[in-house]
Amino acid sequence: MADDNITEINMDRRQFIAAASAVGATAFAGCTGGGSGDSGGSGGSDGTETSGGSTESSSSGDSGETVRVNVALAAEPWNFDPALWTDTATSTIGGLVYDEVIELTPDSELQPGLVTEVPDPIDGGTAFEYTLREGITFHNGDEVTVEDFKYSVDWILNPDNNSPVKSRLPFVEDTEIVGDRTLRLNLSQPFGTLNWWLTRGLEGIVPEGSRGDTAEGKGPSGLATDLTQDPSGAGTGAFKFVEWKSGSHVLLEKNEDYWKEGAPAVDEFRFNFIGEDSTRLANLRSGQLDLTDKVPPKDFESLSGQPDITTESVPGNFTQVLYVNLMESEGNPMSNRHNRRAVLFGIDREEILDEVFYGQGAVQKGPWYPDNDWTSPKLKEMQMYDPEKARRELELAGNPDGFEMDIIATKGSWFKDEAVVIQNQLSEIGIEASVTAVDKSTLLNQVYSTDTWHAAMEDWAQSIPVATSWLDAGYADNNHNHNNWHHPSDDLEDIYAPSGPAAPDDAEGDFSNGHEWYVSKLREAQASTDEQEQKEIVWELEEYLVEHGIQIDIAYVNKLEAWRNAVNDYDVGTFQDNYRFVSKGE
Repeated sequence: MADDNITEINMDRRQFIAAASAVGATAFAGCTGGGSGDSGGSGGSDGTETSGGSTESSSSGDSGETVRVNVALAAEPWNFDPALWTDTATSTIGGLVYDEVIELTPDSELQPGLVTEVPDPIDGGTAFEYTLREGITFHNGDEVTVEDFKYSVDWILNPDNNSPVKSRLPFVEDTEIVGDRTLRLNLSQPFGTLNWWLTRGLEGIVPEGSRGDTAEGKGPSGLATDLTQDPSGAGTGAFKFVEWKSGSHVLLEKNEDYWKEGAPAVDEFRFNFIGEDSTRLANLRSGQLDLTDKVPPKDFESLSGQPDITTESVPGNFTQVLYVNLMESEGNPMSNRHNRRAVLFGIDREEILDEVFYGQGAVQKGPWYPDNDWTSPKLKEMQMYDPEKARRELELAGNPDGFEMDIIATKGSWFKDEAVVIQNQLSEIGIEASVTAVDKSTLLNQVYSTDTWHAAMEDWAQSIPVATSWLDAGYADNNHNHNNWHHPSDDLEDIYAPSGPAAPDDAEGDFSNGHEWYVSKLREAQASTDEQEQKEIVWELEEYLVEHGIQIDIAYVNKLEAWRNAVNDYDVGTFQDNYRFVSKGE
């Protein structure tokens, strides 16, 4: 599936525009794609090219031949500096070159990575102390020190470096070395879930000074470092960087001195950039590829029936969303709350899931997973598809016969298909929607640079399995809110006026509008160390989002992957896959 090169939005509006310009039709942080198309070239599609005299073998390595695993990725990475990447392609490869400080397992549990334990907060939740393991070395042979740890965090925190992952270290103000191998992170306020955020905020420790000076580069930061194109020697992971041939592949070789028992179990990984679905699947079926990270839903059943291929479907972290523009610009029907609610209740999500995704997914009842404890019990009981309720909302909006609206959707993927189904459904209640398919960069520039759009069909990859993370990244910040939902703030340009509904009638405090109240309540939840209190605030916020139609959540699409039966010990999870222990047999 093309345009799937994404994890999560954690950048300001200027970074968004830079990313859109840099990657063109390829997705970037926050909006990901799902259908056919070319994002990263078709070079290396045979999956069997060798380098350095290596030969392909499916043996265990006892014969002296190189055992390589050939993987297809739907998109090409753009930056191998862990402080600058936000895309899933780089994160997938980078997860073998580097090690996280705190790891997220495929079972969505936390475990210590480069540190000895997952620490509890101290000082009332305003500090965390992380102690490095003994004996960890970089690929250049140097020992990993606490000074390296401090350098890696401080570089991200430095605003001059414009790191797009800085907001994945919420409320971290500074660092302090408090022992031979212990680094303390000091926070501006209590934040009990920091360890979860670090799984995507600190995806690698690098040697002190290894980034050198910054230069102009591609990606959301607009910057490059000495690690951007060549991270040789800087990693601690199970595999060492060998080469990156743009438009073709990245080649990695095993780290003989890796600190985890049982890894690496093969000699090489080659990640081939193949944007075309049919090419990836044909090469997997023929044995030229060992594994592909994306299987289109329409092909999953037939692929599952092939005896020499293993397939897996797990709940996905991609949420399909019809974003709506809350700004009160001329001719924008979505600035009217009742119009938004008419759209909300006029969409049959089950039909979309069946027709577009072949049933591979789960219909949403608000912004979080429908069967999760962090989803409001009230929303779980709500009937989301209700045409009669939608018609009543149209009457309340003052246009009982409906209205006209525009939907833009990314072309070359399933977004247009979703938009057309929605178009047909809304026509049944009098809403006439036009659908226009555009390049991803065009869609993103329109959404984040203008106030003239109505609705946009896209999706979002949630990379941290914590509800408060999604409620923050998706809605809280003014300078990159994807629905143009704002409250007064110095970080907004003049065009982005405060928008959206008022705060609840029973809100305690003086709030300019509902967005300011929302952010205040979310910070209250994030600061709480009581899980039930957190849940109740999260439920209240979720109910507010749905009540006011802040955005139209559709469904979570399952994560579909496939590999040859010769590949063993590949662990697939909703938020994290584990390649480190992969082995290859007959």
